[in-house]
Amino acid sequence: MEHWRSQTNLLNTMFGLLLFVSPWLLGFSDAAAWSAWISGAVLVAVSLTAIKHFSEWEEWVDLVVGAWILAAPWTLNFPADSTQVKIHVLAGGIVVILAAVELWQEHRGPPQVSA
Repeated sequence: MEHWRSQTNLLNTMFGLLLFVSPWLLGFSDAAAWSAWISGAVLVAVSLTAIKHFSEWEEWVDLVVGAWILAAPWTLNFPADSTQVKIHVLAGGIVVILAAVELWQEHRGPPQVSA
């Protein structure tokens, strides 16, 4: 389980970095750029912290940040079918899925063994 957590946190760090640098690389609009910079920085900080010291709160923060990243294109009215929409949906979707899987694994009971 610990190896899985480290891998998912490294993936979240990678997607946070991708999100953080994408406004410079891809020329995002102001709203999309600020969303990417803030969300990416939070995601990287939380994920790097979780690699050293796992805590369940980190997965809940990842879930909320991922949901924000996923919803930002429609909440902030990004240009339809733009690269900024695609990057946010890709990163947000993956972060939400990883956080949900980790939370599910953390809270499911141990397997029942029947005799």
